[in-house]
Amino acid sequence: MLPLKRVRDYENLGLGLFIHWGLYSCLGNGEWTEYIHQLDKTKYEKLKEKFDAKKFDARSIVQSAKKMGAKYIVLTTKHHEGFFLYDTLGLSDFDSMHSRAKRDFVREFVDACNEENIKPFFYVATYDWHSDLYDNDFNVYLDYLKKSVRILCTNYGKIGGFWFDGNWDKANADWKLNELYGMIRKYQPNAIIVNNTGLKDMGKIIDPEIDAVTYERGKPNYINHGSEAEKYVAGEISLTLNNHWGYARDDINFTSPHDLIENICHARKIGANIIINIGLEGDGSIPPLDYQYMMLISKWFENYGESIYGYKSVQNIESADNQKDFGLVGRDCLYLFIYGLKNVGNSNVVLGGEGVNPRSFTGISKRIKSISWMDNDEKLDFIQDNKMVTLDATGFTYGTNYIVRVAKVEF
Repeated sequence: MLPLKRVRDYENLGLGLFIHWGLYSCLGNGEWTEYIHQLDKTKYEKLKEKFDAKKFDARSIVQSAKKMGAKYIVLTTKHHEGFFLYDTLGLSDFDSMHSRAKRDFVREFVDACNEENIKPFFYVATYDWHSDLYDNDFNVYLDYLKKSVRILCTNYGKIGGFWFDGNWDKANADWKLNELYGMIRKYQPNAIIVNNTGLKDMGKIIDPEIDAVTYERGKPNYINHGSEAEKYVAGEISLTLNNHWGYARDDINFTSPHDLIENICHARKIGANIIINIGLEGDGSIPPLDYQYMMLISKWFENYGESIYGYKSVQNIESADNQKDFGLVGRDCLYLFIYGLKNVGNSNVVLGGEGVNPRSFTGISKRIKSISWMDNDEKLDFIQDNKMVTLDATGFTYGTNYIVRVAKVEF
């Protein structure tokens, strides 16, 4: 079952950046603060009068994402609070053009993505706390939703994809997805369609038009690509840096860089894309710690990014002695991902990476010419016996540690 071109092109992107930003960012208590803290709706929605977004610089944000290694960016054009970050052309006055900022942020975002050759994706919340139609006249609400998506389809040029979120709130309702997705296919035939199935239904295919299944905060061991009777679908893992998707100034429970890098590698091991989330502050700036995490990821991608981009075979190259190690087949080479290496020290400072550290892989039948670390081009000693290869995985050079080290195998 071969994937459609748009699906294969999407899988080739590998890494994306997720950006949560809205009125909730002004309060710094996470994206669900209106609902969970039971805030007065009228008072909450007056935040648009303070929403000036003076530090929102789309070009700078996109450039930072590109430096991180992201090939696409998913922006929350409307979250569950119902506030649109774009000009809704009269559909609603609860949009950024009617805020203090009076700017179409989606326009600025798309223009910056196009300048940097980054694919723009639009997150659209289908579950909506603002519109009374959502609970009182669902069919009319669906028409409202469709009109808002039509604006995104027709006013911003070629779009990488749409990322819907919220159908899980009315799991048994008729969302008329054939109409919504049919409209997208009419105006944006090559756009990827994603509809987040949430924490309880990770990997579930909810409609034939879906191009990628989601694994929110998940770490699956395989991807549901669909049955032989259906089309091939991709998979996407989404992770946030702490416990919130939107900016939360008092949440300091950030994931470790170690776990973050391992998650990125694991996603590609199973053939999934991964999007790393940040939440912008109310003024539109990237929080300093989020930015530093992006730059930590960039250090890894500067050395090993080549191994992540482009679709790789994930079924043959397995470790013979380490559960985490694995190999990805490139176009004319092989990438070996090696975990748990330590730093090389000396007799005074022993860091554990000084000795011989053999690692073995099975399923490599082609005759190997050379194996070398991608970060410093060091040639590695190896023995090849039939389909098994054992190499001396030397430790990290003192002063460096990239968590997961990647060796490139040339044939």
